[in-house]
Amino acid sequence: MSDADLPRLFRDINLSHLATFLAVIEVGSFRGAAERMSISQSALSTRVRQLEQALGVALLYRTTRSVTLTPQGEAMREPLRRVCGDLLRLMAGLREEASLQRGLVSVVVLPSLAASLLPRLALEFSAKYSGIELRLRDADSVTALAMLRRGGTDIALLPHGHGLEGLLVTPLFDEELLVVLPAGDGAARSRHMALVDVAKRPLVLNPRGIEMREALEGLFREAGLMPRVVQEMVANPSVVAMVAAGIGATILPRTALSGLDLAGCRTVPLRPRSTRAIAAVTTPERDLSPPVRAFRDFLAARCGVSDFASE
Repeated sequence: MSDADLPRLFRDINLSHLATFLAVIEVGSFRGAAERMSISQSALSTRVRQLEQALGVALLYRTTRSVTLTPQGEAMREPLRRVCGDLLRLMAGLREEASLQRGLVSVVVLPSLAASLLPRLALEFSAKYSGIELRLRDADSVTALAMLRRGGTDIALLPHGHGLEGLLVTPLFDEELLVVLPAGDGAARSRHMALVDVAKRPLVLNPRGIEMREALEGLFREAGLMPRVVQEMVANPSVVAMVAAGIGATILPRTALSGLDLAGCRTVPLRPRSTRAIAAVTTPERDLSPPVRAFRDFLAARCGVSDFASE
């Protein structure tokens, strides 16, 4: 029998035929099997006969007192038990996933969010849905987006910007951009700082291609300003260390400063106020499992607090 024969075979055989045959084997009689399956004995006999006709072999020896397996029926018994057992376990798992009793959600986030907001969000979600496993990793925005598009993760927490075409974007919150100055800078104790004044200083920024650098380039460009970048660092701890050493100033979102050594720095709000929008990004709705939808909806509800990013 080839794969091409399967459609015809399964047109004639369905799960009720197989379940009926297994019931007869386990109970040892047509009457007992019919009672177990809550059908009439004649209906049960019909199903067994239809199964035998579809396969073209006899599966059972029938007498008035007993039912025993033919060699062909014996050959079917264990493989059929394994297949039906696997199917039952699969169906039970899918039901549990649909009811959010179990499941897996893989999440990729920016390092700044992984170091600030994500730990407590993950704990809150796990307390609410103890059967759902969260698998977390951090990556820059380019890597995270590539992972999402190739199916390497279920959900990505990313800045809401370009490059998200064809994906489902759920806005979460806006976080304020802060100017980070060396502690000895004359403007370090100001209440706020204008972008034009930031542009006059030497700057330490992420390299081009990283989302935050591209966003800042756009900010300066819209204001008609040309920033003077003296050093480029990928990691934000390195950026802050350069600022603390007096090499230049920088602009970073609030969450990017979480857990960093700011002893040699001062942060000043930027004016006009600028923010970075963070979103939960997934593949289209039809592709999402119930646990992934639950985590996305949890994030949207939890992050709907206006000052969430500064809690």
